[in-house]
Amino acid sequence: MTLDDPLYGAKTGEVLKTPIFLNQNYLVIGVNNRTEADLAEFAKQRDSLMQTALTERKNQVFEDYLTAVQKRMEQDGKIKIYKDVLAGMMEAEEPEAAPQRRPPIQLPKRQG
Repeated sequence: MTLDDPLYGAKTGEVLKTPIFLNQNYLVIGVNNRTEADLAEFAKQRDSLMQTALTERKNQVFEDYLTAVQKRMEQDGKIKIYKDVLAGMMEAEEPEAAPQRRPPIQLPKRQG
């Protein structure tokens, strides 16, 4: 059972009778308010949403490709990572300096 089926079938003010087991927890769901999708608004934004999804997918495929190439090159001995050198570089790096604080504003003392 997925979460979508009972959720889309629920009506406003209804509490689902059967708890849903998800991520090692039981969920009891109640619907306070329901707003149907505005298909006209979706149609306006469809191209933008599709382009965003396509860009995200392309980026993921490229990252997966680079990871696979790096792994293959490491296995073939074309890339050697010297972990001791990396560890030394990490230790040698200075932590980022905290931003400079402005001196406190001196207010004139009250007389009287």
